[in-house]
Formats: sequence, C-alpha cells, structure tokens
Amino acid sequence: MKFELRPRSISMKLWAAITTFILVVLGGLGVTITLLFGDFYFQQTLDTLGDEVKEISHYLGDQPNWSQRLFAIDEIRLSSDTQMVVIDRYSEIIAIKGENVGASFGTNDRIGWGDASGEMSWLIRSLYPSDFLTQSDIAEVLGGKVITIKAIPRNQTGQAMLIAAAPIGDPSEAIVVLGTSPAPVQASIDAFRRMTLYVSLGAVVLATLVSLIFARQFTRPLALMQKGASQMANGDFQPITGVRSRDELGELANALNSMGESLKNHMTWLSEERNLLLGIVEGISDGVIMLDDEGGILYCNEPAKAIWQGAGQEEELSTRKGQLMVFLREFMGNSDLDQKMHFNLGTQVLQVAMATTQSEDGKQGYVAVLRDITASLRAEKERRDFMASVTHELRTPLHLIQGYLEAIQDEVIPKEEQSEHIDLVLEEAKRLAKLVMELQELDRFDNWRNFDKKEIDLASFLQELRYRFQGRSDDLGIHLEIETGSGVIFANRDRLLQVFINLMENAFRHTPVGKCVRIKIKECAERIQFSVEDEGEGIPDSALPHIFERFYRVDKSRSRKEGGMGLGLSIVALIVEAHDGEIRVESEVGKGTTFKVILPK
Repeated sequence: MKFELRPRSISMKLWAAITTFILVVLGGLGVTITLLFGDFYFQQTLDTLGDEVKEISHYLGDQPNWSQRLFAIDEIRLSSDTQMVVIDRYSEIIAIKGENVGASFGTNDRIGWGDASGEMSWLIRSLYPSDFLTQSDIAEVLGGKVITIKAIPRNQTGQAMLIAAAPIGDPSEAIVVLGTSPAPVQASIDAFRRMTLYVSLGAVVLATLVSLIFARQFTRPLALMQKGASQMANGDFQPITGVRSRDELGELANALNSMGESLKNHMTWLSEERNLLLGIVEGISDGVIMLDDEGGILYCNEPAKAIWQGAGQEEELSTRKGQLMVFLREFMGNSDLDQKMHFNLGTQVLQVAMATTQSEDGKQGYVAVLRDITASLRAEKERRDFMASVTHELRTPLHLIQGYLEAIQDEVIPKEEQSEHIDLVLEEAKRLAKLVMELQELDRFDNWRNFDKKEIDLASFLQELRYRFQGRSDDLGIHLEIETGSGVIFANRDRLLQVFINLMENAFRHTPVGKCVRIKIKECAERIQFSVEDEGEGIPDSALPHIFERFYRVDKSRSRKEGGMGLGLSIVALIVEAHDGEIRVESEVGKGTTFKVILPK
C-alpha cells in the first residue's frame, strides 16, 4: 500500500507531535546542559585556580623572610595564561610573575597624579589581577580567607578576569593573587555549545526520521482499515488485509472484517429481496405507482409508464399523466382506500386500487395499482353483442320455420302451396346449418390455429380458382379475371381455398351485372400478395374498421339471403392470421373494394 502523509492525516499529526516533543526535549536538554556546563567549567577553573593559590600561599608562608619569599617567587611555575601578583596590606605590588593577562585582551588602567601647577598627569598601564579586587575583597583575604571570583576591573571598564586570592603568613602579611583570562574557558564553552548544537541537530534529524517511520508503521493499519471502511461504504466488502498486529488494532481489523462480511451477507439478502420484489412488480401486467405523502411519484414500473404514454406524443403524454396524477391525489384524500375505483383515461378504462405504506421515519406513502380493463370490458361487450347476434340470427329462421310448419300443420296453407313453403323451410334450415358450421369454424380457430402446411404450386392453385368460379361468374353475368403466377407458397390448401371462396362470394354478391371481379398477384422477396378486386358499390370509410368483426354487416337493411350473416370475413381474417399473414381492405364508395391477402412464401 502506498503511504501518504496528508496535512490532516493521523500519521502527519502523530509525526508532528513526536517531532515537536523531541525538539522541545532535546532543545531544553541542550540549553540546560550548556548552561550547566558553562557554570561548571567556570567553577572548575576557579577551583583549580583556588587550589593553586593556596599551594603558593602555603609555600610562600613557609619562607622565613621576604628575601627568601622573593627568591621562592622566581622558582614558582605558573600554568599558562596565569599571572601572579603579590601585594601588601595596602595594595601595593610587591612582586609580579607570569605574562600580563590583562594586556593580552586589552584591559588597561589609567593612573593619575597632580604636579605643582595643580594639573593632573595620567599614566596608562595594563591591569593586573590585583586591580580586580575591591577593598572588601582585600579585607576578606587579609582576614585569612581564600576567595575565587570572576570579577571586572575596579574602574568598571574592560573584560572580566578569573581571580583567586589567598593570604601569606599568619597573621596575614600580604596577599598572593592569581588571575587568568576567561577567554579560553569561554572558547571551550562555545566549542561545547557548538558540538551540543550539532549533536542536537543530528539527534533531531535522526529522531524525525525515526518518528516518521514509527508514525508510518503505527498508522499503517489505521490507513488500511480506513481504506477498507471506505470501500465498504462504497459497497465493496473485500476483507481488510495487511494488518498482522495482535493488539487492539488487530482486533479492530478483525471486527471490521466481521462487520463487512455481515454487511455483505445482509446486502446480498437485501439485493435478492429487492430483485425479487422488482421482478414481481415489473413482471406483473398491472401498473404500480409509489407515491409520497404529498402525491409525488417515488417509483413506477413500465406498465404504469405505458398507461400514460399513450400514443407517444409529448403533449398527449403530459396531458394523460397530469390527468392520472390529479385522480390519484384525489383518491389519496378518500377515507375508504379499500374501495376500487374506475377512471377513464382517454379511450382507456382503468381500475385503480390504493393502499397506504408506513416508513421507519413515520412518513406515510401510497401504492396505487392500475389495471387496464378496457380490453376485458370490450371483450365482455363483444361477448354480449355476439350472444345477441347469434340469438337474433337463430331466432329469425327458427320463427320462420316454426310459423310455416304450424301453418302447414293447422292446414292454414293449401296443400297445393305446401311444397313451396316446405322449400322455404328447408332453405332456412340450410341457413341454420351453415350458421352452426361457421360458428364451429370460429370456435375451432379461436382454440386451435395450428394446421398442416405444405408447399402449394401457385399456377395450379390459380387454375383451380378459375375452374371453381368461372361458371358462377358466367351465371351472374360478371367478368372474371385471374392473373397467372408461378412458384410455390407454403400454406394449407383447403384453408387458403376457403379464404378465396369467402372473398369471391362476397365480391360476386356486391358486384352488379356486366362489371368485373379480378384476382391479381404481386410477388416480393419473401412475401406474395393476392388482391381480390370488385367493381361494386364500395364500403363507407366509417365501416372499414369493423369489416372483420363477427356478425357485422355494412348494409343492415339488406336481407340475410342477400347480405349473409357477417361471419365470412371474420373467418377469412382468422385463417390469414394463422398463416402468419396480413389482410387489408381498401374501398371507395361507388367504385369498388379491394381485399389484399399478404402471405409469407
């Protein structure tokens, strides 16, 4: 894992805290050691100087007289940078030995005296160690005490000097004073301070690197866990790896892994439940709309969208959706939500059921289920119309048959006319049989539209149509034209023949004498089109959408014998659809009608 130090990361904060602590500790320790070392070094130098002045004072005190003492002074060996001065009780210099320490670092004194004219004369000389002693210091030494001091000249000018003074003789006859410059001591202290500074800087750099490595190693498990927690927040429940410690951080990583596994299982379960619920909601044919407490749409499935999309026009979509939402919001205010309501949306009739939902935060929502019952209502209406049509079609010939038979039975009709009326009864019975047969055909096609299909030679099939309808057209005085064709089509010969029989009978029925009925062929790459054209009275535009409905007749004033029962074209449409084909009708009033049957090759 790449380790990064961001300004607000815990690694950066920990590293900054450790570095600051080390800087404070080492800085304070360095300053303290430097100060203590300076004082210690100065004190050690003064102690050494004091011991040396004691030895000299004892040595000189053991001499019997001053001539011996002056001779002994010459034999005394002083350490470098040290000057010895012997003064009497009145601060007068008796003897001087060693290099002039005061002159070595520019420490001078001015000595003045007056002449006969009253003017002062001045003599500038270097300071001696005795010049650094005050009268109280001299009195203290003459009292038998050895002193070591760091003093400045009595004239308060110049640099300080390390001084040690001791009495000579008992009682004290003189004072021996040793003086040395503090410059070498100060140079040693400065060198020590520089060395301490360099060592401290090196220690700080080393400590910074160590603290950086420590912060990295300490926070690396935290960074790994933070990355793992972020991945879990984004839905990636991969376990956290790389945390090998067995302390609290390791336990925390294990706890996060356990939590991630639990969340993964829970999310998997929720996803499965959601997919199951979504599959159920999307799979049902009814429209489902979820609304909030204010009537806003939270969710809707595809059937619900299809309800308000209508024909797909943007203006119509907005209008239909607005009408539906107004109705749903009014339904939400209804106290009795268990009641199902009907709503007319354009030409559609919707059955709407609504229920309330309750979320964890206490907010109430609504679920509306929309069922399009337009087709079922239309089917119910068609069923009632169909039953009424069948009843009407059956009742009329039955009443006619019953009436004629009762009249013959009651001898109301003379015997010489009975044979004619029996022919009428037989004709009506045949019509009833034909109606029953056509109804059976409709039921067969409604329940079973699969039948055997074979290759049919188009030329022979058209020739068969010519033989079948030529005599009928000659009897009716109607010209018949059938185009020739070649190739094969894949269909059921008997059912296809039934289609042309119904279409040709319908064309002959509506074509006057002297006019023409044609069968045309048009071949395409994968389809073939048969056109049955007549030159009859035509069909009004208002009747064209209903021409294939059962029991529908364009001219209801025509007799059933002339106009048929309105089932032939319904059977034609069913047979064509069973062949995966398509049937169309084109008509112009006063000029004729064309039925186009399009079948796959």
